Amino acid sequence: MIRIGICDDKSEDIRLLEQYAEWFRSKHPEIPIKTESFTSPFDLLDIIAGRGGYDIYILDIIMPRFSGIDLAHKIRERGETAEILFLTVSREYAVEAFGVKASGYLIKPVEKADFERELLDCIRSLAPKDNPSILLKTREGVLKLRIQDIITVESFNHNRVFTLSDGTTVETKATLSSLVELLRKYSCFFHPHRAYIVNLDHVNGLTATNLLMTDGRRIPISRNIYPKLKKAYMDYAFKTL
Repeated sequence: MIRIGICDDKSEDIRLLEQYAEWFRSKHPEIPIKTESFTSPFDLLDIIAGRGGYDIYILDIIMPRFSGIDLAHKIRERGETAEILFLTVSREYAVEAFGVKASGYLIKPVEKADFERELLDCIRSLAPKDNPSILLKTREGVLKLRIQDIITVESFNHNRVFTLSDGTTVETKATLSSLVELLRKYSCFFHPHRAYIVNLDHVNGLTATNLLMTDGRRIPISRNIYPKLKKAYMDYAFKTL
């Protein structure tokens, strides 16, 4: 579960962010998030002092008595490496964000698309760099899947099926388009057909119509995708040599 702490002295702005968070949950069911909101920075500091911090903070810069920048400094003084997003009415305040290693900022009034983009960037930054993984929501609960273990993702009978290197499969209700977006940051993944995502690390070769996978399967290639796939495969193969 990715825990998000929101602090803004304006209740109406908090309500809007909570609505966006609920929309984000429905659009990205494979990414479990939980939000807690505060109108006072001191209340937020009390909570994190008592039970620990959050994975992501969304902080309003302009607040009476104690700014979002001040709050971020206090969070960093605790040794937290959490992702921090600032809320601001003007880009001029963005310069101050560099001093607390902020992940980015959102201009008020916050647009839904901006909220989604910045939150996804923060979530991706939380993944370990040396052994990256994703969180996937399934019927059984939330599973952590290592990128290197994923062979393919297949859209099948209203489910998306992950095939892993140990031969097991994992099903999720997440849409294939949301999974394409989730895996986009990893250069090893390619979308060769409307029903598949493949991990190029598990490709033994390709023909004009199929990808030959390490588990023996043949994954179809859309006709108009082949030239792009061939280049991506060759570029990736030589890059990893």
